[in-house]
Amino acid sequence: MAFKMIYDTRNRTNLDKLADHTKVAAYKWYNYCINNQIQLLIYETIRTVAQQKQNVANGKSQTMKSYHLVGQALDWVLVDSKGNTLWNAYKTANGMKVINYAKSIGFVSGHDWGWDSPHLQYEHKGYGTDIFGKIKVDKGELTMSQYNELSAKIKELEEQLKNKANIKTDTVVDETHMESWDWAIAQGIIKGDGKSMNPTGALSRQQMATMLKRYHDKYIVK
Repeated sequence: MAFKMIYDTRNRTNLDKLADHTKVAAYKWYNYCINNQIQLLIYETIRTVAQQKQNVANGKSQTMKSYHLVGQALDWVLVDSKGNTLWNAYKTANGMKVINYAKSIGFVSGHDWGWDSPHLQYEHKGYGTDIFGKIKVDKGELTMSQYNELSAKIKELEEQLKNKANIKTDTVVDETHMESWDWAIAQGIIKGDGKSMNPTGALSRQQMATMLKRYHDKYIVK
């Protein structure tokens, strides 16, 4: 079964609120987590001034110059297979993978401060230097048109493969092979009328596999 991030919708909704350069880096980091099947929740990104004032008053934040205010920070936590948050898991193997990869692509981790492990901030060119709505972000998703185009191509390739053993030529079937050829056509192992196929040409492995499967399905599988 393909890996599915439990909080994928919520995570992407929060990531989409970030400033442009931060968002690009954050999606690269998020896709790394998906590719490594690391379940996590991104529970906060951009923050209002009112929220920040409340956090300072409650002791949750230490400054009004928060990178959350300018869309250059996110907070995350690992979760288990049922979606339960794992607040003590930042020092685990997966926790450190997430942190170290984020740092490798330019994030600063609050884990290194010793008191804010959930926090990742992307300083870019400094506080408040990122922009909004100017850069197209690769979120690791297909657009509907891309999906439809890919689906059509897959169907085309499947059809080509299905008919691989039925490639026609203008070569006439030799009389010494005619009885066997007619039998194979009648049994559905190959297709043609004996005049438009090449029984003497070299078979590709794909053609041979198709013919053997037809024989297997008709005579071996009951």
